[in-house]
Amino acid sequence: MHKSDIETLIAYNFWADNEILTACEQISVEEFTRPVTPNPGWHSLRGTLVHLLDTEYGWCAALQNLPDAGVLREEDFPDVASLRTRWQQEEAAWLTFIAEMDDAALNAIWREEGTIQRTRWQTILHVINDGTYHRSEAAAMLTGYGCSPGELDFEGYLVWQGM
Repeated sequence: MHKSDIETLIAYNFWADNEILTACEQISVEEFTRPVTPNPGWHSLRGTLVHLLDTEYGWCAALQNLPDAGVLREEDFPDVASLRTRWQQEEAAWLTFIAEMDDAALNAIWREEGTIQRTRWQTILHVINDGTYHRSEAAAMLTGYGCSPGELDFEGYLVWQGM
């Protein structure tokens, strides 16, 4: 995997996150925080997004062997603005991390557990794919509230970029 490919995928990931957050700004705090049915596993739109942010945070820290401050808690984000602020910090952390990478570092094995080995790029791709999954859940909830975030696929990002 090449650094430029990972940079593009990470930019896509944060673009899509931002599209979800922008759609969330159109709903009430009550809708943002209320339990949803069927429950996708994180109780609410806020819960789903906090889980998504926590995944991005946790893996970024793990990839750099940084201490992890623990799981982000839903109640620490009373509204979309507080979540967006924390997400901007995470985006900056990822961009700084990737800027310091080269192709060799991305392709190097960074994690071994028994016979399982993972390169950095494989783990980053996992984070991006997990984000796609949970953003889809969030998009379905938002659509139910009448605030669809629109197309969030990679092609949409490339068109948005003028590529």
